[in-house]
Parts: sequence; C-alpha cells; structure tokens
Amino acid sequence: MPKLTFRIPNELNISDEDCRVIHVVGCDRLVRATSVKRSEDRLVLDVLETDGVKVKVPYRNERRSSQILSTCALRVDNKTSYSLLLELARGSLFRFRTLTNACLDAELDLLDVTKKLLQDATNYFARAAVTKEDPAESDAMAVKSLTYSLKGLSHLEHVYATASFHAISNQSHERAFLRGIALTEPLSAEIKPLLTDSLNTILVEPNWKQCEPEVGHHEWEEVDATLDAVREQGHATVLGPMFCLDRFATPDWLYLWENDFEEVLSAVSKYTQALIQHYRNRVDLWYCAAGLNAQTSLDLKEEQRLQLLLHIIQTIRTTGLRAPLLVSFAKPWGEYMTSRDRELAPIHFAEELVRARVGITGIGLELNFGELSPATYFRGFFDVVDLLDYWSLLGVPLFVTLSAPSSWRPDEGALYGAHREKEPQERISRRTQRELVEHVLPALLTHPQVQGVFWSQVSDTQPHRFPHAGLLDPRGRPKSAVTKMTELIRTYFPENI
Repeated sequence: MPKLTFRIPNELNISDEDCRVIHVVGCDRLVRATSVKRSEDRLVLDVLETDGVKVKVPYRNERRSSQILSTCALRVDNKTSYSLLLELARGSLFRFRTLTNACLDAELDLLDVTKKLLQDATNYFARAAVTKEDPAESDAMAVKSLTYSLKGLSHLEHVYATASFHAISNQSHERAFLRGIALTEPLSAEIKPLLTDSLNTILVEPNWKQCEPEVGHHEWEEVDATLDAVREQGHATVLGPMFCLDRFATPDWLYLWENDFEEVLSAVSKYTQALIQHYRNRVDLWYCAAGLNAQTSLDLKEEQRLQLLLHIIQTIRTTGLRAPLLVSFAKPWGEYMTSRDRELAPIHFAEELVRARVGITGIGLELNFGELSPATYFRGFFDVVDLLDYWSLLGVPLFVTLSAPSSWRPDEGALYGAHREKEPQERISRRTQRELVEHVLPALLTHPQVQGVFWSQVSDTQPHRFPHAGLLDPRGRPKSAVTKMTELIRTYFPENI
C-alpha cells in the first residue's frame, strides 16, 4: 500500500488523539481512506491513493488555539521522509500568498503590515527549505514562516468578509437570511432574553424519543408550548430536525427493530405522518433530518441511510405538504471517510437528494466544533469559506448549524464526551468559544449561498448533545459568545434589526 512518511520535529506534538484526526484529501477534495501510525519522531500514513494528496493535520499555536492545517499536494511513496513542519509551513504560505494575490487583483486595500507578514513568511520559508540538511535550523525557520503566515491569514479574514458583504449588498438591498437558535428544550425564562431583535427564526426540535415514548402514543405538549411561546415573541419557526437518529433522539423501542429495516421505515413513516398532521400550517419551515450520513445509533449501512433519508422526504410529499424542506449533514468535510468501510462523502448524500428532485429547499452543514469525535475538529475562516464554496456547487441554498465548547471539563448532561477528566492539548474555554464565533461566523453571514445560521445548542442546564456547547452556562447565565454573536449580526444585518 502506498505510504507517506514524515519526520515530526520537536516543535510539533502529535498525540494519539491527533492521529485519529489526521487525514488526506485527493485532488477532488474528497477524504481518502487512511491509516495513521506514529512511532517516536516518525509519522506514517498508509493511503489508498497513487496521485498527490494533501495532508490535514491538527495544529496548536503558542496559545494552544487549534485548527486544521494543510500541506500542499505531496507525492505518495516518498523515498525520504518529509518534514511535517516544513510542509505545513509551505501549505500555509501558499494559501496566504494565493489569497493576498486575489485581494490585489480585486483592488482591495491591504494593510502594509499584512504585506510585510507575507514578505517575512516567504523569506523564512526559503531559509527553512535550503537548510533541510540541518533539521534544527530548518525547523526553527519553518516555525517562524508558519507563524507569520497564520497571522497574515487572520488579517485577511476581515478583508474577505467585508468585500463579500459589500458584493451581496450591491446585488440586493434586502437580504432574506434566517438567524436563530435551535431549541431542544422548553423556552425557559433564562432563554427568552436571547431572543433579541438580532434573531428572526427559532428552530424547535420535536425529539422523537420524547414525542413518541411508546409506539403510537404521542406527547406533543412540550413542543406545542415551545412553538406557541416562540410565536408570541414574533419569530419565524422551523420544526426539526424531525429525525436525528442518535441516542439523544432515537426511541428506545425502535432498537427492537434494528435488524428489520422495513419495520424501521414503517415506524419513520408513521411518525412523519403524525407530525405533519399535528403541525401542518403551524410552522414556516420543515427540517426533515440531521446527520444521517455520519452517525446513527441504529446499525445502518450507507445505502440504508440514503434510502431512509429519501423515504422521509417522499413520505412528507405524499401527505400533500408543499412547504419548504431542509436537510442537514454532519461532518461536512467528510473526515469519517478515513474508514475503509465508508464510500459516500457527505456531499454525495446531498447530491443524490438534489438529483432525485424530491423538493429539497435547503441543504444544511452541521459545524459542531470540538476536539473529540463526533465533533468536527476546529477550522478557521478560510477553511469554512472553502467548504461553503464547494457545497455551493450543488446550486441549492445552504444553511448552517453551529456550536463550539466553552470548557473541556466533565459535563454530566452531555451525550458525547461527558466524563473526560484529562485536559486536552487544545485550549478550550469561554474565550475560545467566543473567538471561534468571531472567526467563523463572519464567513457564514457573508457567503452569498448561505441563507441561514443557527446556534445548535442553547443551554448547558438541560440534557444536550455536545459538552459545554450551549450559549447559557449551567446556571443559566449567558456566555461571552452571545455578545459577540449579537455584535456580528448587527454589523452585517443593520437594516433588518
């Protein structure tokens, strides 16, 4: 099997957890099946690919802020080991230079300090490249080049977001854009202050596990009360996801039919029909399903996941409902495809829906960031922009659900990673949650194909999916990310507020 071998310098601390995140991407931007092995100062990747690939690696700066970095395309089966640090510096410098040139071609103003960072990053990389025979010297120069490139890319974020915002504004003075939060719990007194005029839409999840605790017995009271309260606040409503088959929302009785797919489809049909009958003409949008491509608590094959997704949508349409329909996909970068038993990338699922012409109105990307699976590892502004550009090729409006942790400590109320006791290498705090909002949200709010953004977890007080990813802490107090979100929304949507 073809291999990629890297030398790991002392400046990079590649942990066992990192090896589970590292993956390679082909020229078609799809993740390849990869086996990652680490031994002392060597990293070996077994890759099912013969052409050049880019390697994606977690990186933490001196402040332990985290993101994925990429190499440039590398030749597989290299005879001598690549320096991982040098290749990450090369990839970051390439992105910095490419984006800077795009700004200059578009006649966008760049600060002199940004141009100086590019010059310094280039000079230090050149010195690192010509001193490869002296690993200590080369690594030191590569670190400096990488540091300057990342600082320069940070400077370019505002330039790109502002330019995109002005381009959209010039095309349309009034922009329809859904801004909201997702409620998986009742609308409490602590949550109501979040429903400011900066938000215009609330997503309400009819948790299947709670709404149908026994077969055929439906309990809608909690969802009814939440929808009525949201309506009183004057917000538009999205009902869903109707189906999110994780342990948080899958009824206990459904596991009895785990090996009988036809019975699962039948149960899905009956619940879909009951939902539509009860909530027809009471909500503005229907959010059919979330995350069926990546992870389900039921043991389903890939073709069954796709079949289930199509079945849900077709069942909705047979009821005569003509309202807009949304579907979202977890891990939209497709990292789970490193496993050799997975063949369909997230965008393949979405493409099948678009081709089937089943009436999907919007495609959603679930950006639940974190350092542990099933969260998506932290990404930066331009990683998100590239992802949105790629999914825009489907020609369907996009919406995004977003979350990030504010602490690494144990969270007894969380479905995932609840009992972690060892502090990770990544710095995870309320500040890092706010910083992620500061860097990622502008990319979402200013992308021309995106028509909605929802924070997917409101409170840490009630049972929830991801640890410490709420906007309210366990005492019901707003975190600093709330202020930053409100500030950014008011910046990019001043006329709609």
